[in-house]
Amino acid sequence: MTETDRKSEEQAAWAALFARDPDGVIACPACDRLHVATPVAPGQIARCTRCHFTLIAPRRDTLNRTLALALTSAVLMVAMLSFPFLTLSRQGLSHDVSILGMVTGLAHGWYLLLALVVGLFVIALPMLRAAALVYVVWSLRRPRLAPASRRIFRLAEAVAPWAMTEVFIIGTGVALVKVAGLARVDFGTAFWLFCVMVLVLALKNASVCRWTIWALMREKSR
Repeated sequence: MTETDRKSEEQAAWAALFARDPDGVIACPACDRLHVATPVAPGQIARCTRCHFTLIAPRRDTLNRTLALALTSAVLMVAMLSFPFLTLSRQGLSHDVSILGMVTGLAHGWYLLLALVVGLFVIALPMLRAAALVYVVWSLRRPRLAPASRRIFRLAEAVAPWAMTEVFIIGTGVALVKVAGLARVDFGTAFWLFCVMVLVLALKNASVCRWTIWALMREKSR
């Protein structure tokens, strides 16, 4: 048997397996090698046999952690918008600045686009992802899968790279270095809440196990 014939038979076997059970085949995102998807216990890791890329890494208690952290991030976001972010003082005059104040303060002329971008990436998308994850986890806890759960989870995964709260806090730090020479800057309550929220969002992203969520959706859809 030639190498070409062997590859053709292997491709036919994978095609037949995929036709019988599409969820039973997993492709490596790094090298595209196909593998048979087998159950993996929490705490264990399934890696690609070719490039050793991590394919499946279930986490223990992923639903409870994801739900708790998503709700925490939403509460922190609401609280953060309710308090001053920074206080600028100079020559006896002081001015409190909130995150919403920063966004609305930019909404003039050509800076309107920048205001929309900041509001979208720093406020709207993190809240949207948190709400989507809460809905999906709530759906998985019900006897039957809630409508549109699959599409909502895809949306949550699609917006994840665009929720740039950590970029905003870094940009704020860079701006404060330049402003510090012009006025006294004091951190408000919202600043510290924002720092905590960045940490909570990082933990939430790490707690989400896509494999476990898709597998549970598959079971409830039967």
